[in-house]
Amino acid sequence: MHGEIASCLRRINNSSRRHKPLGVSSTKRLRDALHRSKDATLGFTVRFAINTKLRSIGEMTELSIDTKNKRVRVRLELLGEHQPIDVDILRYSLKDKGEMTYITIEEATASREWLTVALREFVVGQDLPIPPKAGAVLRLLT
Repeated sequence: MHGEIASCLRRINNSSRRHKPLGVSSTKRLRDALHRSKDATLGFTVRFAINTKLRSIGEMTELSIDTKNKRVRVRLELLGEHQPIDVDILRYSLKDKGEMTYITIEEATASREWLTVALREFVVGQDLPIPPKAGAVLRLLT
């Protein structure tokens, strides 16, 4: 994670040397770089927390969060599965209700047809509570 942030800062620094005046495009590049860094930090934290829960059945090997476009991509390697399972959350929203934060998955697909059907049947459209500590982090980062 620190390597990604350092790499991002080097790109920003190199970009600013090539382009002396800070115009709209430089500001946008800086904002985009900071946004990607924020998403990488959030992804690392969430992946760590989820892997703590999945430890007995497998591991989340990849997690990509795009808070700007409200998308998430997950790769799971689970016991008994010969190939990784990919889950794409194509659209989500966050809601605060009192002290709690909820995530609503609005559209999702998976690399297994049965899982895509199960997501649509049991997850899509549901307000899912986010643990209070995670909700506080999400409010800071999104």
